Amino acid sequence: MKKKFWKIFGIVSTCLLVAVILSGVIYVGNIRNSDSYVSFDTGRLNEVYTSLTVLDDLGEPLAEPLYLNNYKQIPLDALHDYTYMAFVAVEDKRFFDHGGIDYKRVAGALVNNLKSGSYKEGASTISQQLIKNTHLDNNKNIKRKINEMLLAKELENHYSKKEILEMYVNTIYFGRNAYGIETAANTYFNKSATDLTVSESAVLAGMIKAPNNYAPDKNAEKCKSRRNLVLKLMLEQNIIDSNEYDNAITSEIYYNPQTIRSEKTYVYHVMQEACRILNMTPMQLAKSDFVIETYCNQKTQKSLYELANADKTSTKQNSTTDLSCVVCNNKGGVEACFLRGENAGTKRQVGSAIKPIAVYAPALNERIITQASPVLDEETDFNGYKPTNAGGYNGWTTIKYAVAKSLNVPAVKTLNALTLPVAEKYLEKMGITGEQNLSLALGNASGGMDVFTLAKCYATLANNGQCNDVGFIKNIYSEKGLIYSRELNEQQVFQASANYLMTDMLVNTVNTGTAKQLKNSKYEVAAKTGTVGTSEGNTDALVAGYTTTNTFVVWYSGDMSNDVNGSTAPCTFAKQLLASMYVSKQPEKFTPPSTVVQLNVDKDTLYEQQLVLKSDTGEMFWFDYKNQPKQTLEKINYNYALETETNGNTVTIKLPQLDNGIWQLYSKHGENPIKLDCANNVYVGEIGENTVFYAELYKNGKLVYTTPQIKIYATDQSDLQQEEPKNNNYPSIIDYWYFR
Repeated sequence: MKKKFWKIFGIVSTCLLVAVILSGVIYVGNIRNSDSYVSFDTGRLNEVYTSLTVLDDLGEPLAEPLYLNNYKQIPLDALHDYTYMAFVAVEDKRFFDHGGIDYKRVAGALVNNLKSGSYKEGASTISQQLIKNTHLDNNKNIKRKINEMLLAKELENHYSKKEILEMYVNTIYFGRNAYGIETAANTYFNKSATDLTVSESAVLAGMIKAPNNYAPDKNAEKCKSRRNLVLKLMLEQNIIDSNEYDNAITSEIYYNPQTIRSEKTYVYHVMQEACRILNMTPMQLAKSDFVIETYCNQKTQKSLYELANADKTSTKQNSTTDLSCVVCNNKGGVEACFLRGENAGTKRQVGSAIKPIAVYAPALNERIITQASPVLDEETDFNGYKPTNAGGYNGWTTIKYAVAKSLNVPAVKTLNALTLPVAEKYLEKMGITGEQNLSLALGNASGGMDVFTLAKCYATLANNGQCNDVGFIKNIYSEKGLIYSRELNEQQVFQASANYLMTDMLVNTVNTGTAKQLKNSKYEVAAKTGTVGTSEGNTDALVAGYTTTNTFVVWYSGDMSNDVNGSTAPCTFAKQLLASMYVSKQPEKFTPPSTVVQLNVDKDTLYEQQLVLKSDTGEMFWFDYKNQPKQTLEKINYNYALETETNGNTVTIKLPQLDNGIWQLYSKHGENPIKLDCANNVYVGEIGENTVFYAELYKNGKLVYTTPQIKIYATDQSDLQQEEPKNNNYPSIIDYWYFR
């Protein structure tokens, strides 16, 4: 009887179970076929799914977010393991074991919902949450839940666990309009998600349940309690060890609101360049399987990012200045960059930083000037255009000094001699077009320049006068192989001799001029500063320069005080950046080509007569061997001596007669000489004691010759009357000799 009962019970139960399953299948089928059912659409994941690979110069993935519309998309590999596993610990601990639906959690949630008589628990896995965030609304009903579960299964069939987790952390909402973990890390901790600590990772993972309740700026105690729960789960699931747990749970939570404005880092520019090359949209590129090899040096990029974040340079309103920084190799391959602010990277005026590339290097190349060319720095009216110098005028000086001190009048005079059409020709070779006027010499280029164009121009000087476009990408590969490779189309802008003469003057600018904050005893730096503004304040302050290995530009912009100029903040920033780049290996010194010579120029004739004459001694300059001084300072060998006549103790000294020059006669009894008055180059006087005489010859106010000294001995007459000398060897007033 019992066997029969259980047999009937089993049959009935099976039928009921089958009926329930069939009903469920029919119900699910009806939901799937209803008009309200949302189908799986990979297109809805476009904004969060990326298969693009971007590599640095060593072939390692770049740890920077991709910029897609309003999202900052960061690769999972760029995050610490504990950061993304914090979300797994608190949201879906069996994420790597289920196929999109955690049936254990579903059963538990079903029981709890039946007990409570409500629909409080949804048992959503990370896959389900991603589907809800990208496909569905937030309504809580059985139809939407079934729709979510079905799509989660499809999601798992299309993507790997790693891809799903990467899309998930990049779409979560963290409050304060922060979508994705990179934006959240920026918003709450003012840092990249790549730099999150264990504690900060737990804070962000804990707050997504209810951002308004658990955010660190909303409720500190609830935030801390929720963080501690996440840390406990991470410890239990062996995501962190006991030491990491102890350190994290005792650490304070510091809410650090975002102060960094809009940023455009290395990967942003890589994507922009790749889109131009491949004629694709950012979304199409991000969804592709392309592999992009770049010039990025991640150590330099990291140093640049840290320096920029630590930078305290501000506007007059105490807001953060815009900042544009670029470092490239001397062939134009960008190794690091960082742009902060709305105007960063836009075309602006570069001030005196334009002088080397638009004025002096072209004039040297045309052999219109040399380093030693005399130029009069004085108030000058160029048909109504009157440039001035911030520190006044310097009178007669040289081109080399004018470059070092960034003098404006000499720059305009040089440009005027070069002529605008010739200057425009050189600028066009470097990609700068437009009709110019004489204010070009002070940085007013038609249309302005952006930071990459300025880097291109200075890389031309760094590359022996050969110009290349600035680029981020070396190669692009598809599944079929190489589809793009950067080719260098070098164009010779400046000849080697002119290029080196300019480089040498820019090294001198670092050693003695406006860029002297960059001076370094271990390696040579060539650089030029630039400032744009008025006495009321500056709008742009920058420095552009290079070593034998790298070219760099650091450019501040905004409503700044006059204290922020090309010689101050930009040079300080650049010096710190170069120091971080050249820790283990320093660049070589600049090497002069065989087409230049180094000569001494006589200083007197240079600064007094504006004649450039070669000399054995004097001030040293480099010259193009085809444009060097042809005359040598005539060396005059003076051989004058004093003529003397005696009469007792009276001596008459005659000075040589000259067509030009002035004699000055001196007598000396001890250490200090006494100037003697002469009439028509003749001196008459008595000798009361042993005396030395000599004369100095002056021409054009300069001492050019000193005669041999004459020592004259006085005769003691009283002694001669008292006693006859024993011999004739006693000194006589007529006994004298020359000695040097």
